[in-house]
Amino acid sequence: MLHAVRKKPMRIKSSPGDIVFDVIKIAVLALFVIIIVFPMLNVLSLSVSNGVYNANITFFPRGWTFASLKYVLTDSAFIRSFLNSLMLTVVVTLASNIFMSMAAYPLSKEDCPCKKGIMMFFVIVMLFSAGILPGYLLMRALKLTNTIWSVVLVSITNVYNLLLFKTNFEGLPSEVEEAARIDGASSIQLFFRIVVPLSLPIFASCIFFTIVGTWNSYGGAVMYIDSAHAKAQPLALYLYRLLTSTDSSMDSWMITNKSNVQAATILISLIPILLIYPYVIKYIKSGLTIGSVKG
Repeated sequence: MLHAVRKKPMRIKSSPGDIVFDVIKIAVLALFVIIIVFPMLNVLSLSVSNGVYNANITFFPRGWTFASLKYVLTDSAFIRSFLNSLMLTVVVTLASNIFMSMAAYPLSKEDCPCKKGIMMFFVIVMLFSAGILPGYLLMRALKLTNTIWSVVLVSITNVYNLLLFKTNFEGLPSEVEEAARIDGASSIQLFFRIVVPLSLPIFASCIFFTIVGTWNSYGGAVMYIDSAHAKAQPLALYLYRLLTSTDSSMDSWMITNKSNVQAATILISLIPILLIYPYVIKYIKSGLTIGSVKG
């Protein structure tokens, strides 16, 4: 009985140039890891350390204590800002991705009237801004200044996500949509029952990018919410004002542990993003490559 001869898999020998390039890639990756991980270790160490030892803290805690974390979690201003950011992020994420995807869908069709003109309009809006003053005057005319809804309105439009949606929709098989139309599906049914399920990777990517951008953004809040209306501020603005405050009326404990409280606030504000990331990473990986290959 003859035995099959196992063939060893062929290995392509790397050239000296490939080896050098691999070494450079690993070195750059290691550098980025150091740049990201070391500051995070410092923040983590400060958040669980006693402020008396702050001058000697680098990457390891000293004087272990959870007093700063407890202070942040029991601070009514922090909790209110956290809830404001939660509401802001949910509303903006839902509204932005629904509006941008529904705007991108007709633009992905060849028979869309005035397609080039509309796309040019969106690109101009993405690249050029009318400035801060017109936006502020508009929010004041709408009586939305010093409310969280001013930040919601300026955060909904995201032309970059619209372009991602459009590119994805252009790659969907037209036969599926034609079959759905033959079965009597309306345009709304076609979009939500056929197009959306087929586009989950790009939706997951855009939703995650929107969540991260909205959660961390404080630019709109700085423009439309002043310090006298702190109840309306999102978490990013609360954190910005905490890091830049020079309040001389603080008690002795807060003066000693101010850096620790700031680090604890930063650490807690990262938790929602870290909890979401593992659930969408598999979709993000496939969504980022959409449009890279045409065939």
